[in-house]
Amino acid sequence: MASSLFRKLALAAACIALPFWSHVTAEEAPVVDEVAQSEQADEPKEPPEPIAEPASAGGDAAREPVAASVSAWMDRPQLRLPEDYPDRTRILRGDVDPYEVFWEVPESWAVRGGMYAEYDTLEAYGRMREAAARDGVHLVILSAFRSFRHQRFIWENKWQDRHERLSGVSARDIALNIMRYSAMPGTSRHHWGTEVDLNAFNNAYFDTPEGRPVYDWLQSHAAEYGFCEVYSARASGRRVGYEPERWHWSYIPTASRYLAAYVEADEAAPHGFAGDEAVPDIEWLSEFVLGINPDCLWDASQAGDGRSLPAPLILSKVDEAAERSAPDEQPLLDGGQCIPEGWTHDILLRWKESGFPLTEGEGAAGYLAMLEHCLADPNPDIRDGIAYEGISGILRSEHAEEAELRELRQSLLARLADTESDPLGFSRPFAALALAEVARTDRTSPWMSQGERRTLLAAGADYTANVRDYRGFVEGEGWRHGVAHGADLLMQLSLNPEIGEGEAFMIAKAVFDAIGAIEAPVFSFEEPQRLARPILFLVQRGLLTEEQIAIWMEVLADPAPHDSWQDALQDDEAAARRENIRAFATILLETAQSREARDLDAVVTGAEHLLNRVP
Repeated sequence: MASSLFRKLALAAACIALPFWSHVTAEEAPVVDEVAQSEQADEPKEPPEPIAEPASAGGDAAREPVAASVSAWMDRPQLRLPEDYPDRTRILRGDVDPYEVFWEVPESWAVRGGMYAEYDTLEAYGRMREAAARDGVHLVILSAFRSFRHQRFIWENKWQDRHERLSGVSARDIALNIMRYSAMPGTSRHHWGTEVDLNAFNNAYFDTPEGRPVYDWLQSHAAEYGFCEVYSARASGRRVGYEPERWHWSYIPTASRYLAAYVEADEAAPHGFAGDEAVPDIEWLSEFVLGINPDCLWDASQAGDGRSLPAPLILSKVDEAAERSAPDEQPLLDGGQCIPEGWTHDILLRWKESGFPLTEGEGAAGYLAMLEHCLADPNPDIRDGIAYEGISGILRSEHAEEAELRELRQSLLARLADTESDPLGFSRPFAALALAEVARTDRTSPWMSQGERRTLLAAGADYTANVRDYRGFVEGEGWRHGVAHGADLLMQLSLNPEIGEGEAFMIAKAVFDAIGAIEAPVFSFEEPQRLARPILFLVQRGLLTEEQIAIWMEVLADPAPHDSWQDALQDDEAAARRENIRAFATILLETAQSREARDLDAVVTGAEHLLNRVP
């Protein structure tokens, strides 16, 4: 998946010198100088974990911690967890791209580079590591996140070996033999990014003069940082499950949530590997997945900081909310059916002409809910002129309280995620546009938590990267303009000072996916300009580098599946992609070269190279 996404990364430019589209007001007009300054179960012999992306100068540089000290690294903005993985089962089974979902473990903390872990786990481990060092104990990570593919590699090597050596032994008995130390693919806790293996894959090591102090310190202090020895000695009360692993420590505040979700996910039963025919004959859930140290079990209803649902599962909740909120009635075919009782089209128009005032003493929630419901109305005067403009007017007048903003944000996220109830193609594009206004309120006066902001970014990036309804303006129907509306949401996020390098990369990747989409027609409603703005804002803030831009340009220059661009011009889709790429590169180059401040120079070389490569 990662490679296909990377192949679709497109060049980035922003039309900061051109007028904004009709839905973007003069406040966000192209004055780049006003952009805020940017802030800087286990085996001793494992194969290297697969890295999601091929090695490259820009990509490698982007993944390295930017600060030398542990404390400074911990203050780095958290990487968003994208809606690329809305399927809960895939998350629980480790069928994810770790670079997009998790953080890379600093090489100084581990035996090698290229390992990944869940953010909260890594943050807590960093504090635990520092505390251990103060007591003279050195902790080093041997293994962290492990993908389904990697776990399958371990499992199938053992399966083949035992299947050949143990002739006549049943599949169940072979599987149980392997499961003394290795989990079935899809059931390993390492899939969640919450597990770390420390110092040695050998229980006896922790009885040596070197290893004993490490184990004693972990037993005494690991719980203070949220970690627990899940595969403890049998004497501890654990009667089933894998053999003891003194090296395996789990971050319980997050892992317990994954475990609870796993138990509820009936479809998460292990499958897709050699020997999976033994699964029905094994108590894999009760005796192995749940067969852990009783001290490590945690009641999901228990209160306490740090127990919030992991962000990948939050994203799956967005999809669930969309299913719950999907209307039962038939799709609207006539405009105005969204107008609540007591209102009329004329009343709405007069309310608009008065500047969308709110009744004295009433909050904004009811008005926002009514307007949000009208975002899918087929009548463009209602959908665009009243619903969207009303939401924008109320939010920009700062009449909405935080609770009302959160309620609106959640409703819009559910609308954006609902791909089944938008037959006319208006609902999701206008949800994205309204979410841009929600994102703007957080930019001008922060109110979202980092998790809320990451979830919004995830939803916006996924939507923008995967828009396939390319209708802009249609006479008699009005605007859809999904590509541009998604770009507006990403623009507001790119301006937010709470957005850092990891989030910037994800915003850029979504933009490049959109501009380089193979299916897209020639963009004719200023989509390249709208897509370009977040890129140049991020470049100006120093969150995207010249090396990254150059790599993305090189990817765009590839005419695949054609051998050359000359061949591609015989293909209508490829020819349209060429037009979009060149338009984007031209905007990028002209905007950067027009800047006396030279704060956009990072894009010049890549844009020039791309224009030379794509004739």
